[in-house]
Amino acid sequence: MDLAFSGLLTAAESYVRQGKRLEDVCYSLQETTFAMLTEVTERAMAHTEKQEVLLGGGVASNKRLREMVQTMAHDRGASFYVPSRDVCVDNGAMIAWLGFLMYNSGVRMSLDDSLINQRFRTDMMEVTWRD
Repeated sequence: MDLAFSGLLTAAESYVRQGKRLEDVCYSLQETTFAMLTEVTERAMAHTEKQEVLLGGGVASNKRLREMVQTMAHDRGASFYVPSRDVCVDNGAMIAWLGFLMYNSGVRMSLDDSLINQRFRTDMMEVTWRD
């Protein structure tokens, strides 16, 4: 369920260079990427047999993405949740909360072990800090 958008961005740049209206290209790019995100979310729900979806992070501030995922959830008979827009601005608060939960449960790591891995998948992490 990994997504790559580089081809879409290259195509969008090409359309702009060809003289296509920037607002049309941006709209198409938004609709295509959000449709991809919604489809992957639906697939994840099906594979995990979940009946609820939660949007988070800065992208969850976008009304159109909220609408598309909410429609998909509704069509599946699933529950849809999204925090208020004032907390959907950055993942920093979510990362800090996760760090707090991990620390309080005894998880420790050295600074040398806390690397950034752009290809890290959340399903690679063993969750030991919750019941």
